[in-house]
Amino acid sequence: MEENSPYYKELIRRYRDSKATEEELEVFFHLLSEGTINQELEDVMNEDMPGEERTVHRIPFYKLTAVRVAAAVLLILATAGGYWLSKKRRESPLLSDNKPLIKHDLPPGGNKAILELADGSSIVLDSASNGTLSRQGATEISKKDGMLAYNQAGKKQGEILFNTIKTPRGGQYQLKLADGTKVWLNAASSLRFPAAFSGNVRKVELTGEAYFEVAKNAKMPFIVQEGGMSVQVLGTHFNVNGYDDEDAVRTTLLEGSVKVSKGGASVMLKPGEQTSVSHTSQLSQPIPVQTDEVMAWKNGLFYFNGENIAVIMRQLARWYDFDVTYEKPVKEKFYVKINRNTNVSNVFKILETTGGAHFKIEGKKITVMP
Repeated sequence: MEENSPYYKELIRRYRDSKATEEELEVFFHLLSEGTINQELEDVMNEDMPGEERTVHRIPFYKLTAVRVAAAVLLILATAGGYWLSKKRRESPLLSDNKPLIKHDLPPGGNKAILELADGSSIVLDSASNGTLSRQGATEISKKDGMLAYNQAGKKQGEILFNTIKTPRGGQYQLKLADGTKVWLNAASSLRFPAAFSGNVRKVELTGEAYFEVAKNAKMPFIVQEGGMSVQVLGTHFNVNGYDDEDAVRTTLLEGSVKVSKGGASVMLKPGEQTSVSHTSQLSQPIPVQTDEVMAWKNGLFYFNGENIAVIMRQLARWYDFDVTYEKPVKEKFYVKINRNTNVSNVFKILETTGGAHFKIEGKKITVMP
């Protein structure tokens, strides 16, 4: 409303000058996302034209939350031709005048998976309706809003029936096993598991990446097998990343304790620690890691903390389902958090403003350039 215009302008100035409080920042980014303050943005930017030569202080991208990063980048890029953008270009070589060559944009991934039942039949979960999907022995399989649940009706089980859930590139899915264990499956991953657990152990087989919140059962250890490595727990929270195109299988503990083994070697992890094993070597000793970085994918983020472009593009390719080629090497490291629920072009815009790389989108083919 017009009577709010002076307040909006002062709010924009406080953001521009890095004086806004947390509460003011929340209001600013909400108004920005709603398009409510477009006119006020233009007015305040005109105030900053040459003549006053006011110094613009920006909050570094890596200090903002993912939503704020995206909003701040859109704020800068939306003012193409304006003084703020031209001033930023003069100050930093990371923003060039090259126009993006985008023929087609790519949407983010979502809840997509295929469930393969013991009899060989399959259910496409992203197109299946909520409700009961099937029964495997005494276990009912149901779906509700992007989550698959196995509910065991009784303790007596007959033949062990194995199911497999597979996510494609551009997919993810959440699963509750019959024992109550919760699993978040990342893109391009699969999990093979029994419809109901019996015997002395609860064993599942993973490819790709998944986060587990294991239901406690001191009498039945829970074992995750990833290639030749196994992770054994009684009840805990941990992440396993074992994509074939990564240099190692990494297990990270968030809560409780786990025993990671390969061959005759094993290590015990404490919360906040990670161990890794390459495809040709033994287990590494535990090292401390930033768990929020490891778990960013589950929390809807990309978190790049000093990563090179090859690592970044592997993650993006799994989520946006594209193939990548490199025109020339890109040597820069990247420090940024980005919301995963945005089109790939917005991700590339953010990367272009924070590092020395540019991108060309041609359908599902992405070319990376310095």
